[in-house]
Amino acid sequence: MKDKDIRSELEELRTRLESLSRTGGQAGAQPAAGAAPDPSAEAENAGAGGFLRDIMKQAEELMSGLDLQLKDVPAKTALMIFALGVLTGRMLSKRE
Repeated sequence: MKDKDIRSELEELRTRLESLSRTGGQAGAQPAAGAAPDPSAEAENAGAGGFLRDIMKQAEELMSGLDLQLKDVPAKTALMIFALGVLTGRMLSKRE
């Protein structure tokens, strides 16, 4: 994909997000008069704020899980993995 395509797609997504946030995320999906509100639907309609909160929550859970796993890894193994990552990165950058 070219930069122009990516930029135009980003602009399109921004306009969609703005229109959804203006309408409250309820683009024609009105619940029935006697139906009880669905909590999961409300969470989905929270907009970008709810989405960002979910992403942050998942990132925190991932980091806490990685923290627990990294405590069990010996220091030599962690250094070897890091060194292999650096070596691979340098090899890939020279390849281009």
